[in-house]
Amino acid sequence: MILGTINETGLLIGVLEIGAVIIFSLIVARVLGNRGIPQVLGLITAGVVIRGLTISLGFPTAPIPELIYLITTGALGFIGYNIGAHIDIYKLRDASWGLPLVLIGESIGAFLAVAILVILLLQDFVLALLLGSIAMATAPAATSEVIREYNAHGSLSQTILFIVAFDDILAIIFFNIALGYAESTFVTSTLSIFEIFFPIAIEVIGSVLIGTTLAFALRPFHIEGVKASESAEYVFPSVLICISLAGLLHFSVILSCIVFGFALSTLAKCENSACVRGVERLSSPVIALFFIIVGYEMELNLLVSPLIFTILLYFFARAIGKSTGSYVASSLTDMPQKVTRYLPFSLLSQAGVALGLAAYAYTRLFELNVPAASDIAIVLIDVIAVSVLIAEIIGPLLLKKALIRAKEIKDPIQGPVIENHTESHVS
Repeated sequence: MILGTINETGLLIGVLEIGAVIIFSLIVARVLGNRGIPQVLGLITAGVVIRGLTISLGFPTAPIPELIYLITTGALGFIGYNIGAHIDIYKLRDASWGLPLVLIGESIGAFLAVAILVILLLQDFVLALLLGSIAMATAPAATSEVIREYNAHGSLSQTILFIVAFDDILAIIFFNIALGYAESTFVTSTLSIFEIFFPIAIEVIGSVLIGTTLAFALRPFHIEGVKASESAEYVFPSVLICISLAGLLHFSVILSCIVFGFALSTLAKCENSACVRGVERLSSPVIALFFIIVGYEMELNLLVSPLIFTILLYFFARAIGKSTGSYVASSLTDMPQKVTRYLPFSLLSQAGVALGLAAYAYTRLFELNVPAASDIAIVLIDVIAVSVLIAEIIGPLLLKKALIRAKEIKDPIQGPVIENHTESHVS
């Protein structure tokens, strides 16, 4: 009998622990939420508290790697679906060339600000390129979850969702170029343009194909006459298939699911919002666990790292670059006034993609067995780890404030506000 070959007690205790952790974390998030703290930050805080309790009480503190991978990958996939499903094709069409230029402006702004300041103050060109490319990425998870939590609607929310859906792609492209250059400075061989760009192109094209193909395959179950809420029963496992296929083929999980959500919502002839809400409800425990793990794995002792000057330099340079780039680009493209005014405060969150790129660079540079490359790898991973910690605390708070000021969510103090629906996406 199959059940006799597994450790039922250990498995059931693990499930019990997961349930208790989620309930405890949701209680912490609710308590903090009553004080105006976004749920994302509340869940991260709960993860930090749980880590402290497990250490102080002497419990094992090393989560199962396979379980962490499943939760993290699954959460990013569902977050990607939610981002894609909330992007309005008609507003994108009205925005024409404005949104892509704002995307480029905020990304290039972050790259230039970080790279230039690191070169001027630290005199390290390789580190400047690597940090600058990673600075381009914005955390889609925390950002989109704040928008979802407060049910934000409007031109600012749509602009933010568009940016977080695509600026990670720009970050990955620039990062691979920077890493290729870094490796070529420490070894005799150099990478060709083809060797740098071909893997990126394959990943992007493959991710788009997976998401689009699944959306067309699911269309018969998501047409007019089918209740949108019932469609969630088909969409939820389809997102799981999208996650698995992208992971198995080594494509981008989050990009595949963004494309799937966007394509499916565009193809749907019925009201899609109920379906999206249904998928959000089904995936909410996984997403909650993801943010709890983010808090659990935070190394607070790095806040007193000797690299604090470099950490603060990176954090503030990235904030200045993102803010200035988004403000200038949105002004030049005649975006709505509230987008120009509040977008600079909405893009500071940074998490999984940045850490993933830093970890990848850490591994690749250490494999060169060159002391100078190893030193850069250590600096890179420490700087990104601590700056992500700071960004995940400050970013959601500033984003919530920006959405309130833009009148796209309810102000908990002044009461509900009314979005000006006569305002077009572009002036």
